[in-house]
Order: sequence, then C-alpha cells, then structure tokens
Amino acid sequence: MGIFKFKQFSVDDGRSAMKIGTDAVLLGAWTCIDGMSAIVDAGCGSGVISLMLAQRSHNDTKIIAVDVNHEACLDATDNIAISTWKNRVEVIEADITDFFPKCSHPMLIISNPPFFNEKLQSPDSSRALARHGVDFGVKELINLAASHFISVDDSLAFIAPSSRDDEIEFMLSLKRLSPRRRCRVFSRKGKKPIRTLWQVGIEGQGCGPTICEDLFIRDMDNNLTSQYISLTNDFYLDK
Repeated sequence: MGIFKFKQFSVDDGRSAMKIGTDAVLLGAWTCIDGMSAIVDAGCGSGVISLMLAQRSHNDTKIIAVDVNHEACLDATDNIAISTWKNRVEVIEADITDFFPKCSHPMLIISNPPFFNEKLQSPDSSRALARHGVDFGVKELINLAASHFISVDDSLAFIAPSSRDDEIEFMLSLKRLSPRRRCRVFSRKGKKPIRTLWQVGIEGQGCGPTICEDLFIRDMDNNLTSQYISLTNDFYLDK
C-alpha cells in the first residue's frame, strides 16, 4: 500500500502479503510489556508491531521478529534498518512453529494472527497463507505459547474476532493458560464488538482476576473517541 509514517518511525509494507491495519496498531499500543526481557513478534509482517514495541520498551529489551514469508522479512529488515532501534530488533525468516528463537524470560509472544475463515481463499498464495491461517492461526499461537512458557510472568498477546471469544477461552483452558487482560473493541458505540485483544499467561495462584475493558474507536457521531486517541497518540501523526 505504500509507506506509513508514524511519529517516530516509518513502515513500508509494499512486499508484505498483509498490509498495515488498525488491528496491528491496536495490539502494539494496548499490550502490556512491563518487565519483559524479550519480545517475540510471531508473524511479524512488515515489522510494525516490533517497531511499536521497540519504541515503548526499555533499551535492554530484546525484540525478535519472525516470519515465514521472505518478502515480509525483506520489508521488516529494511524498516528496522532505518529506525532508531535497529540494534535492538532482529529479523528471522523461519516457520516459528518449527523454529523458536532462544530468548530470556520473562518473555512476551505477540502476534496479529490470521483468522479469516472464508471458504473462498485469495488466489495469491502468500496472501492466502497470511489471511486464512493455513499453517498458523490462533490455535497454533496458543500451542506455541504453552510449549515455551516457563515463568508465570511469560505472556502472550494477540487479537482475534470477538465472535471467537468462547472458542478461544476453551482453547486456552485446554493448555492451562488464562487471560490476564481482555479488551473488546467496538468500531462505534451502539455496535457489537468486532475484535478482542487478549493477553494471557500460565494458570496459577496469585494471578488475580482478568482485567476486562471495552474500547470504542468512534462515538455515536462517528468521531474518534478520546479513549482511542489516547491509546494511539504516541504513534499516529494526526493524533
């Protein structure tokens, strides 16, 4: 689609199968990263989430961006190379279900996973893979976290359609993971939620109740809400 200019960095997604959208920006702005030693961006695409978290995190937080798609990795590598955080973000071209990078704990796995379930898939194979989750989707992401979490402070953050909330709760329970934070996203007040932001960790004592939130992007008059503007203010140029 072109070059997107944020307040502290720019992102070119011209070669990536999936383009920058509101979902990625919401996830990158909303996710709690306090105390994380390492961040793994699973399915990093053009690298926008990695760059957002580099902007938000401390200088000693290592960020590893992983994608199976060669063109996406080229975009991510170029975008990171011209950023302030080029020495803190590493791009790896790999299938993260087969190769998981070594990193310190506590760690955060973050992903804007594919979740489109239409029967008619895109004729572009790379876009079909990104959109339909042929090889990597929410289920695989949850399995990945369950396999690599070793600390109660390890965390997984992702975004998914709100219509899948019950299914995701069930999948998490099967892997002994539980929500720490959950935010329903509404395109406009008066509408049904369209997305849910999740941040989950290992089940255990002392975790406390799930923090539940609602986020409205626009109000009844179709104006951006102060809530949405506040969340994205550090990134969007016009906020």
